[in-house]
Amino acid sequence: MNKLLAMLILGLGFSGAALILSIPLLFKAKPEQTELMFAAGSAGAFVVFAVSCLVLRRRFNR
Repeated sequence: MNKLLAMLILGLGFSGAALILSIPLLFKAKPEQTELMFAAGSAGAFVVFAVSCLVLRRRFNR
């Protein structure tokens, strides 16, 4: 279980880094469809990893 939590935290870090890198792409005059999909995908992955980490940590505390 500790390894699973560690992998979720690692995924959270990578998806957060991808999200940070995709933010400047959204401030162009006309962002392309692929840039929007990359930003949405990285934001979705970040949310999934964050919720998974919180749920798993709460189960560890019980």
